[in-house]
Amino acid sequence: MASTPFITVRFFRWQGRKAQWWAFGSQGFALRQPWSADGLRFAKQLGSGAGSGFSIWPDFSTYAWFGVWDTEAQASAFFAGDTRWAEWRASAHEEWGWDAQPVRGHGSWGGVHLLEGAALATLNPTDEVAVLTRARIKWSQAIRFWWNVPGASRHLDQLPDLMYRKGVGELPLVEQATLSVWRNAEALDAFAYRSREHAPMVRKTREFGWYSEEMFLRMKVLTRWEPRPILGA
Repeated sequence: MASTPFITVRFFRWQGRKAQWWAFGSQGFALRQPWSADGLRFAKQLGSGAGSGFSIWPDFSTYAWFGVWDTEAQASAFFAGDTRWAEWRASAHEEWGWDAQPVRGHGSWGGVHLLEGAALATLNPTDEVAVLTRARIKWSQAIRFWWNVPGASRHLDQLPDLMYRKGVGELPLVEQATLSVWRNAEALDAFAYRSREHAPMVRKTREFGWYSEEMFLRMKVLTRWEPRPILGA
């Protein structure tokens, strides 16, 4: 029987110009040397945009790490004992994030279908829901896409059931993703399927064909924590 993957999302913030420059350099290294570990099916180290991340301007203080594992035990062993991870984490001064299991999704990331052959978790009405939306934007559509982003994302600050959001990406302008957490599935569905602000963006995506590849992933949040200092950083 197929197992349900274990998903880990980590955000880190670096303080000071020297530390931020080091973090920026580590991003380039991750592109050349992907993360690997026992049980790690898929991993991406991601930069972020200014503010909530929906900006062409980078946030040099904040980076994210997204990993999909065979089991929770393998993820725990990695975080406890991997030297590369320990060095990267220790250079930051603050962290936050969540652990989750996939509920449903579609599409691919760099040609990888994350849920292929995987069992899915069951979502309860009171569970917090995390969402990953990821796309590779066509160069021919990049200007049109970013022209529409500010207006489409501005109203999100007014949604009481949106617990967290941050725009992230592998490469500026064209390799983009959003990570968000919602109070429950009902709140997410109200935004995704019934929001008048979200509908125009969906329509334009279909009309202009902005993406050459895209992926959507809905997750059941198992554990989530707010920003906390890293001891010894």
